[in-house]
Amino acid sequence: MKQTIKTTKTIALGLITLCTLGLTTPTNAQATTGTPTEFKFIGKINNQPVFQLSLDKDASEVYLITLKDQNNDVIYSEQVKPKDVNYSRKYQLALNDEDLSAADFGIKVEITSTKTHATEVYKISAQTSVRENIVVAKL
Repeated sequence: MKQTIKTTKTIALGLITLCTLGLTTPTNAQATTGTPTEFKFIGKINNQPVFQLSLDKDASEVYLITLKDQNNDVIYSEQVKPKDVNYSRKYQLALNDEDLSAADFGIKVEITSTKTHATEVYKISAQTSVRENIVVAKL
C-alpha cells in the first residue's frame, strides 16, 4: 500500500511539473529592428489633421514612406533615413472636416524598411461619436 501511494505521488508530481513547464511561454529579449515604432494622430493645425511618425533608433536603416488613398493611388512618397535616436517626422494632410467624415474616406500609410523589406501599414479614418454624461451629486 505504501508503495502504491509513493508511486502515485511521484506520478502526480511529475504531471504537475510537466504541466507547469509546458504552459510557460518563452520570452525573447531581442529588440525588434526594421520597423517604425509609432504612427499617431497628434492634433489639428488650421483645421487640418497632423500625424507624427516616430522611427526606430537604427540610424543605418532607410524607410520608404508612402501615403495612398482609398483607390491605392499614391498621394505622397518619400525616403527617410533617421538621423538620431529620437527621430520623428510630422505630416499634415490638406483635408477638411467634410473629407474626413465622408463614408468612403480612408488613407493608408505604408512604411517599408529598405533593408529588411518589412512593411507596416496604418489606416487613417475618422470616427465621430456623441457622448453625454449626466451626474447627480448630493449637496
